[in-house]
Order: sequence, then structure tokens, then C-alpha cells
Amino acid sequence: MPSSLFTAPGSFSAKNRPLLKRIGRVTGFLSITIILFLLNSCSSLSPLNAESQYHPAGNDYSNPNLSQAPGEQNSSTNEMASLDLPIVVQDDMDWKSLEQVIQNQLTVMEAQNGFEPVTLEGLNLTIGDLRNSLDAFLKLVRQNLEPDEFNLRIKENFTLYKAGQGRNKKFLFTGYYTPVIPASPVQTDEYIYPIYRLPDDSPELNFVSLTPSENSNNEPRPNWKDYTREQIDRHGILKNQRLEIAWLKDDLERFFLHIQGSAFLRFPNGKLQSVGYAGANNYDYQGIGKLMVRDGLLRDKGQQSMQGIKKYLRNHPEKIPLYLYQNKRYIFFSYNDTGPRGSGGGTLVGGRSMATDKSIYPAGGLALIFVRKPVLNQDNKITGWKRTFRFVVDQDTGSDIKGPGRADLFFGIGLRPGIMAGNFKEWGEVYYLIKKN
Repeated sequence: MPSSLFTAPGSFSAKNRPLLKRIGRVTGFLSITIILFLLNSCSSLSPLNAESQYHPAGNDYSNPNLSQAPGEQNSSTNEMASLDLPIVVQDDMDWKSLEQVIQNQLTVMEAQNGFEPVTLEGLNLTIGDLRNSLDAFLKLVRQNLEPDEFNLRIKENFTLYKAGQGRNKKFLFTGYYTPVIPASPVQTDEYIYPIYRLPDDSPELNFVSLTPSENSNNEPRPNWKDYTREQIDRHGILKNQRLEIAWLKDDLERFFLHIQGSAFLRFPNGKLQSVGYAGANNYDYQGIGKLMVRDGLLRDKGQQSMQGIKKYLRNHPEKIPLYLYQNKRYIFFSYNDTGPRGSGGGTLVGGRSMATDKSIYPAGGLALIFVRKPVLNQDNKITGWKRTFRFVVDQDTGSDIKGPGRADLFFGIGLRPGIMAGNFKEWGEVYYLIKKN
């Protein structure tokens, strides 16, 4: 099925042009300008303006528990709005990927209690509501409807709830991906940086840097979750405990693996092994990019991307310990055979999976996002930015994804998705689709 085209009621078209003349040249010029703004791609590298271009039109059912967003004026009621779709919306990806991500999440949710309550910015829903929304939308996609009919069915069967922060309900999007990293299953002269499995609490686990007095029977055993990145990686407090599951040859790649949370390891024999997040220590995430900007090391936007941070640190290796160890949070990994999985249990699909704060947005939410994406040429250079309209499934979370207006878009596996993810920081909008009763 080709990408759907939505045409909202009241859209401007060629047959409306005589009306513009009667309304007046000024009104006509402004209307055409708005249409061109919506349809044309953006070429500037600056983030989107946080002012909304789309507004809800019409109310569906009450949501008295919705918490007030930052910058939002008080009102007597908080309501879930039925959205009139923008003048033109075109999903920029193939439908096969959309079917796949929905099916991935439905497979996980089949075993979940449908009556279990969940919340979406205070809106009271159940696992069953999310599951029914995904199932109904998947059936709709598979009918291969004409665009106008597809648009009508969306309006008839779903309510679109605009989420986010501020008066205009915006989201700040960033990106993540799954890297492919050279690795070895054993330590060698080239592969010297370990990644660890999750420690257990067995008495056989000894900490190599403990003094005899600290290890005496009179002293309480330390908890491995209280050790920092510096203690683990610089002082080797977990080494030689049979916790190493692989070895990398690049400390920076190891650090960014911790940030991404999953990867494919390419062993010397060519085998690819998927690893994913298994747990973490007790510390909060600290973004080193913010620290480097604070210290005046990264001055323009290009330098502040993941690629910019890597480039600076590779050119200044003496700075690597200084900044890496300021992020005390440490991630542990496990082997898996499914590829990257979200915190909601479903396997992620590039471009179709989104991460949010799971204390606010539930795993398994179906959403329509409006945001710009980077456009890359064959040499993997960014040539511009293009407005994207896309259906996604909210099925993951992240250490730095906190609050009602933050989202992380999963770009996929490998180099090209990594470049897009590393440069992606855009304001956009998120509408959750909820099946009407």
C-alpha cells in the first residue's frame, strides 16, 4: 500500500481560487503562503519553532485528570480533542514497517492483563484500550484503502489526543540507534575494554579493590549498584569476576553503547551478536555534551551532535576520562537473538519506534508525529531537513527522556541511522490515537 495522503475538510485546492479573488488579494496571499509553508521541506538546520501549526478542532470526551502542562493557562475543564487532520499529511515510510512495529508490540501485549490501568498524561486508560487501538489500526492499514477513505476511517474510529508540554503542547525530539561495533568474545591486545553482564548478589562475587578491613565479616558487603563508572572502568572493581561478555577496542564506542543501550557486536569471525540493556547502577544519567558546552568546548550546533562530541574527544584524548567519568551511570548488557527491544518488550523498528517517559506515557501507545528529519545524500552528509508526518508506536524509554515533552525516535541499525540520530534535535508534535468505544 502506498503512503497515505490525508486531505482535511476545507482544504485549499484549485477550485477554491475564485474564492480567494473575492475575499481579496491579501487573504489569498496569506492562504497560499500558509499552504506552501506546510508542504515545502525546510532546509535550515535550526530547530523548529516551538509554536504550534496545528490545532485541535472539536471535543470528544472529558479528561478531568489531565495535569496542567508548563506554560498552560488554567481552564475549567481539560478535554480530549478530536483533531481535524492538517491540510496534507503524508506518512513518509512504507506500510510494511508500520505493520511490523504494531505486530511486534501486540505480540508482547497479548499476555498482559487488559484491565490493568495505565495513564497518558493523567488520562485514565487500560492495557486493553492500547491493545484495541493497535489492533484496529493494523486491520485498517491492511485493508489497502484509498487515501480519502483511510482518512475518513481514522476520523470515525479514533480520537487523536495531543500530548506534550507548554501552551501549544510541543515535544523536543532527539534520536537514538543501534550501532554495529567491532568486538571480541575474549580479551586480546587489541580488544581491551570489557562490557559486563548484570552482577548478581551471590557471596562468590568479590570486589578486587576492597581492603581486608572492608571485606571483613564485621563490615556490611558493599552493593555493586553503588559503584560509579570511574570505579568500574578505571579502577577495575568488577574485573576477573567472570562478568565480561565481550571486549571492545574503543573506549568511546563503549561509552556511547551505554547511552544507546543496545548494539550488534561484530566478532573477528564475522558473526553478529545482538546485545541489549540488562540493568544499571544506582546513578542518574549525566549528558556529557551539556558539560562540554558549559565548558566552552562545543560552540556550534554541529559540534554538539553525537558525531561532534566523538570528534572532539578523539582529537583531545586527554579529555576522555574527565568527561566520561562525570556520567556515573553504568549499563550492563546481555546477549539476545531478537535485535533491539524497547522497555515495553517489543522489538524496535527503525523510524517507527519512539521512546518517552514511561511514568507519563504508556508502552504500546499508537501515535502520529509531526517533526522534521535530516535528509542525507549518498555520502551520508546532511543536505537539508524535511517535514515528516509518521505513525509510530511508543514502546521504549531512556535515561535522559524525562517529562511530558520529551521523545526519542529510534532511527535503526548501523552507520546511516547513527548519523541521523546523532544530529537529530527538533521540536515537533505528538498525537496519540485511541480507538473510540
